[in-house]
Order: sequence, then structure tokens, then C-alpha cells
Amino acid sequence: DLKEGRRKKKKKKKKMVIPSQKALEDALARCEHAGPTKNAKPAPPQEVRKLLKIIRDGKVRLPDVVSKHGARLLSSKGWRTLKPDELWLVHEQVCLACLDTGDVDEAKRIIQKLDKRFPNSLRVAVLKGALFECCEDFDQADEIYKAVLEENEAHQGAWKRRCCIAKAQGNTEKAIGMLKEYLDVFMTDPEAWEELASLYLSMSLLKQACFCYEELILIQPQNPNYHLKYADLLYSTASRENQHLLHEAIGYYSVVLDLTNGCSVHAMYGILSCAEAIKSQGRGQQCKLSEKEEELVEKATTKLIYLYENKQPELAQHVKGTILSSSS
Repeated sequence: DLKEGRRKKKKKKKKMVIPSQKALEDALARCEHAGPTKNAKPAPPQEVRKLLKIIRDGKVRLPDVVSKHGARLLSSKGWRTLKPDELWLVHEQVCLACLDTGDVDEAKRIIQKLDKRFPNSLRVAVLKGALFECCEDFDQADEIYKAVLEENEAHQGAWKRRCCIAKAQGNTEKAIGMLKEYLDVFMTDPEAWEELASLYLSMSLLKQACFCYEELILIQPQNPNYHLKYADLLYSTASRENQHLLHEAIGYYSVVLDLTNGCSVHAMYGILSCAEAIKSQGRGQQCKLSEKEEELVEKATTKLIYLYENKQPELAQHVKGTILSSSS
């Protein structure tokens, strides 16, 4: 009894592990090298299953691969190796991949199967809307998404697709308005904040984009990309009247270096650019670098010169002269 209890506890502790890049590459190689040629058979169903599962679990977007191997799996006897739950997940996965690649006929066939199996499913309804989007029938797609939201106002997929329709129609202001409404409800969705920031940047609304990245840093403080983009925006919005933004930008570039073990060349150049901009503003306390900032500039300069001398020696002398002349 004690042994059985321990086994159960061990089973409970098991968590879903996201597959590594190597696992994906190996699975992809096994399927690609077994492709249908004169001397080779199609990839074995078990290998295709593994590949599709790795792509699903890792949330990797490889529509060409999924549509190629997934459609072949579903059209052959290999689909019989799939368990019932996995079978319909693969149908959905392949359908989305076909829509991405523009294979409307195959996507339509899969949606018909799904609709027959799940006649009142909102998930299938969203796929129908995506099919109309792919055919550029945005009005019909929007009607479907509205119907989904009437039945379930918290359906994130339908919310996001409506924003995509507004963007596809070139109505950026409408897309921004919809995303703001969405984020009032789902305020911890990083993808939505990134998209909103992108829309603001497309309209040159830098301050609003800054706010989006502030929210992203709060949601995922360990993501160096958010700190990096926020620092870039601070640098871009800085002027003689608000030089403190340049000092703030140096601070965020420094965080990026901490999070990337000092490997971000972008952050190093960011520190040097901010330092040069601060010194060029004139005289005054705000036009001077602090002791810590001076140390960061020195470290970034040394590391950049070292990287170029070891990896691109033909550019090292030019970079060295440019960096040293700007810092002097």
C-alpha cells in the first residue's frame, strides 16, 4: 500500500515539459527525410504524430510543415493511430496551418468534418470565421465572431479575431479601440499588449506605446525583449526638455544586460547612444553621467571591442575608432 501511495504521488508531481529545440529539429528531420520520393515512403504516422505534438506543446508556428505532414496523415490510414481527443486536435491544428498557407480547399474540408462532429462548437465557429477572413469576406467573418461573443462574451479567440479584421481593413483606430476594450477584461495578456504597442507605433504614438511596454514589464519582468524595446522608446522620446528619459533608458539597457548575461549587443549600443546623447545636450547636472553610468559605458565599450576583434576582426578597427571617438 505504501509503495502504491508513493507511486501515485510521483505521478502527480509530473508536469508537462515543453520540448526543446533539438527535439523539434530531430522530429522534423525524421519526417522531412522520409518524404515521398521515388525511393522513399511517406513519413511513418508515429513520427508525424510526435512532430505535430511537439509543435502544439511548444506553441511553434510552422504552418508549411504542419499542413504538409498533417494533411497527409489525415488523408491516409495513419489517422487511425490517433486517439479520439488527439484526432480532433490534429484536425484543428492542420486547419489553422492550411489557413495560414492559403490552402482554402483543405481547410474547408476539415471544417466540414469538425462541424459534423461538433455541430454547436464555438471553437469550430471561430475556425469558420477564420476561413471567411482567408477569403477576405470580412463582414461575414465579423458576424460569426459577434455571434460567438453573444453566446460567450469572454471568448478570447473571437475578441482577437475581430481586432485582426479591423487591422486587415486598414482601420487602425478601430483595432486600437477593440484591443483596449479587450485588455480592460484580459489585462494580463502579453500578446495583446504587444499588438497594441505595435499599432500605436504604426501611428507614431510613442508615449502610448511606452505605456504598453510598461505593462508588459509588469506582467513578464524576466523577459529581456520588453525591457529592450521600452529602453529604445525612452531613447526615441527623449529631448532637451526631458533628458531624464535618457538616464532611465540606460537603466533599462542595464537590466537587459543582466537578464542576458551581458550578451545583448543591442543593449550595449543603446547605452553608448544614450551616453553620447546626454553629453551632447550641453552643460548642467542632467548632462553628466553618474559614476554607475560611466562604469556601464566603459564595460559596454570594452565588451563591444572584444566581440568585434574575436568575431569580425575586419570591422574591429573601424568600430573601435568610432566608439572611442564618440566617447571621448
